[in-house]
Amino acid sequence: MYYEAHGNGPALVLLHGGGGSIPHKWIPFFAPHFRVIAPEQMGHGRTADLVDRPFHYHDLAEDTVELMRQLEIETAAIVGYSDGGVVGLDLAIHHPDRVSRLAVTGANARFDGYTTENQEWARGFDPRAEPISDSYARLSPDGSEHWPVVLERLKAMWAAEPSFTNQELGRIQAPTLLVVGDRDIVTPEHAVEMFRAIPGAQLCVVPDAGHGAMPQATVLAFLREDVAGQT
Repeated sequence: MYYEAHGNGPALVLLHGGGGSIPHKWIPFFAPHFRVIAPEQMGHGRTADLVDRPFHYHDLAEDTVELMRQLEIETAAIVGYSDGGVVGLDLAIHHPDRVSRLAVTGANARFDGYTTENQEWARGFDPRAEPISDSYARLSPDGSEHWPVVLERLKAMWAAEPSFTNQELGRIQAPTLLVVGDRDIVTPEHAVEMFRAIPGAQLCVVPDAGHGAMPQATVLAFLREDVAGQT
C-alpha cells in the first residue's frame, strides 16, 4: 500500500476519492499543522489491484487501519473526499478508537444519497468506454490496460454501497464535520439526514460548489479544535 507522509504534529489521515490518487493540492494546507499520512487504496495510484481480494468500502477501511497499525498510529484525524469520506465513515463506525475527528466532503451513507442523475450514471456507465484518468495512466503498477477492470470493480461497489443505516451512523463517537457542495452529486437533503443521524455532527453546505468542495479554513478550524483545547 503506497503512502506518503508530510509535516509534523498530530496524525491526520487524508483519504482520496474513487479512481483517484493522493490529493497533493490539499497537503500544503494541512501539513503545517499535522503529520499528514496520505495512502493510495488498492487499485488506486501506486497501489496494485489484487483481483482475488474483495473490493468494498469496508475492505478499504480495514486496509487503512492496518496501515495505521504498521505506522504505530493509535488514533488520527480523518479527512476524506468522496469514496475516501465513505471509508472515513466506515472507520468511525467500526474503529471508533482510531478516529479522533472526522471531516468528510462529498460522502454519502447510501446509494440513494446521490442525485438521480448520478445514480443513473453509476448504474449505466460502460467501464470499457470511460477514458483513462491521467493519474492512473501515470502511476498504476498494473498498467493502463487494467483501468477498465478497476472501473468495473468500482461500479459494482458504487451500485451496492455504501449502505450505512442511521443507527450505524448514530454509533459514530468522533466529532464529525460533513461538507457538501450545493451542486454536489450527494444531495443536500441526504447530507442533512446524515447530519441528524450522527451525534453532535456539524454540517457545512458550500454555496455554488460541486463535488469535492473543500472549505479549507473551515475544515482546519474544525480539526484544530482539540489542539486548541490542549494548549
